[in-house]
Amino acid sequence: MGPLRSWLRRAVDPHHPDPGAIRTQCVESVSLPAHVLTHLYALPLAVLGLGWLIAVTDLARLGENWGMLLLFVVIVVLLRRWGIVLFVRADSGDEVEIRGALDGIFSWSAALLLGPTGVWVGGAGTLIDWFSRSRPLSGPAGWRDAGELSVELTGITASLVALAVHRGMGGALPLSGTTLAALTPAVVATTTRYFLCRVFTLPALVFWKDGSRQWPRTASFGPSPALVAGLSLLADSFAILTALLFVEFGLGITLFFAGGVLLTSLLASRLGSTAIRSRQRLRKLERLEQLGRDIIQTPVNPTTLSRILSKHVPEMFAKSQIEVRLFPDQIICRHPDGCSPLPEVAWDWLRTTSGAHCLLPGERIPWQEQDAAVDRPYNGVLLTAPILKSEGPDPIGGVALARETNATVGCGEVASALPAVQTLASQIGSALQGAELYRVEQELSLAGQIQSSFLPGSLPEIPGWQLRAVLKPAHQTAGDFYDVIPLPNGRFGLVVADVAGKGMGAALFMALARTLLRTYALEYHDRPDFAMKVTNRRILMDTDVTMFVTVFYGVLDPRSGTLAYCNAGHSPPYLRRAGSEGETESLTRTGMALGAVRGASWEARMVEMDAGDTLVIHSDGIIDTQDEQGLFFGEERLHQLVVGFGGDSARGLENTILQASEDFGGTADQFDDITVMILIRDTDARLAA
Repeated sequence: MGPLRSWLRRAVDPHHPDPGAIRTQCVESVSLPAHVLTHLYALPLAVLGLGWLIAVTDLARLGENWGMLLLFVVIVVLLRRWGIVLFVRADSGDEVEIRGALDGIFSWSAALLLGPTGVWVGGAGTLIDWFSRSRPLSGPAGWRDAGELSVELTGITASLVALAVHRGMGGALPLSGTTLAALTPAVVATTTRYFLCRVFTLPALVFWKDGSRQWPRTASFGPSPALVAGLSLLADSFAILTALLFVEFGLGITLFFAGGVLLTSLLASRLGSTAIRSRQRLRKLERLEQLGRDIIQTPVNPTTLSRILSKHVPEMFAKSQIEVRLFPDQIICRHPDGCSPLPEVAWDWLRTTSGAHCLLPGERIPWQEQDAAVDRPYNGVLLTAPILKSEGPDPIGGVALARETNATVGCGEVASALPAVQTLASQIGSALQGAELYRVEQELSLAGQIQSSFLPGSLPEIPGWQLRAVLKPAHQTAGDFYDVIPLPNGRFGLVVADVAGKGMGAALFMALARTLLRTYALEYHDRPDFAMKVTNRRILMDTDVTMFVTVFYGVLDPRSGTLAYCNAGHSPPYLRRAGSEGETESLTRTGMALGAVRGASWEARMVEMDAGDTLVIHSDGIIDTQDEQGLFFGEERLHQLVVGFGGDSARGLENTILQASEDFGGTADQFDDITVMILIRDTDARLAA
């Protein structure tokens, strides 16, 4: 037996010798005493009935009517196969399935026509139907089915007792007319037969209810006894009509009536099966919806996902074995608990396919050897669906569901679960991707918080000067940064920088550049060009990435108003002179960006800021702001804002620039980090030399 068929058999065959099938065996073992007791009490009644039937059978009548009896047996078997399913609402509010069949119409009518000889119709129909379903003959399931067969065969005893009542009341066989005197014995006998069947079934109900909280198929009417009693007695009463039709009109009209009953039963069976499948799909959809809600409400990782799946999957796919695995070998759900896993060769195949598959009984297994003679076809259905992420076709895991079933019965029901299996795999993939995105989001948020801590918590108060600075990151982490470094002799180092790039890499490079620049700014506090040169050399020594950072670094002496600066490839700041009409100076670049070229050097330049002068240092996030049409804010707009600002407040100018950028961008997403630093020398500054 091949590995897949072994897995399929262990999935549904509780008596298969597999120590892994723990859960299925436990469920069956709970009801095993009930099965044994049912069989032991019903078997004597069944044997009594069979012996009595053999003793009273009229062989001559049997030989004369064998054709009619054979037709009736066929009708009974078909009616048993085309059972009727009704749904009633129980006191708890749940819908309960009520299963039955109309076979009693013809099995009892044969008895009303031929006496005890006709009882063979019901007994033969029961045996043929039972053996044709390939029932197991050993283990707990065997005891269960044997008990059910014994209970059903007690109907022979009930029929013979009912015929004795009919004969005792003077009833004629076959029925002789439609008068009250002729029909009364038949009605009483029919009622007697019905209640005897219920009495013979009652101990089975007690055993099953106490032993396993389940009802046998022959007594599935337990949830609504009044309704079922009425329906069953009404169906049995039609046996009287069938017998009268045969007596009055012969076999042809009776078969015509039988055709109507068969058609009605077939339609009811199909409708019932459709209703069952619809309810199963609805339950699966409800479970999938609840699964989705639980996934949304719970921070998902493989551990929590396993717990959520264990809660929902068993009810979604009852009677099946299901396994959910993340590659290479992480099992996040397996039902029933403790069952053997799908063979590794099957998972190796699942890793190579991005589509769902349904393998029906008799089909060649894709991962099996070509020689089919080595392994006979298995009686099972296997459904597989890959777990995918949105960014690629390669599966990150898979879902496999299997159920062993007859090649012609039950396959459609199992195969119809493929959409649910696919949806389950899709939900798992979305959950895992969402969990990964959530983790990345949390890490980025933490990185953003750490990065924000690199910025000055507050700017120093410089007598006679106004200093403002702001950074608006485009994402959770930024490549821009600014700094105000206290230096010896009351001076301050002013830094605005922009790393080329975005994301986590730019943020890490920014942290490195900021640390090095602050370190060497303190070491070379009076030589900004040296600080830049040493920082550049150290960046290139410590990293081998192709990233660089543009930096404006100036050393301000508040007493004299001098600003010694280096511009390492940065956007030129604007220096607006007080009292001038549109006159600004651009503090142009004095060297290339840091981290670009080894051995580079920078020129240090000097400007002097008088009372009322304004310096605007910015990153290119301002001028690169785009509107909905893709137009850029540009240098000219920023220049006009600086020139046209009529106030003398650093806060006011900062707000004006930021608001203008925001209004220009409109609903477009912010493309780049925005950093602005404003330095104004007060007009009334009177500093001591």
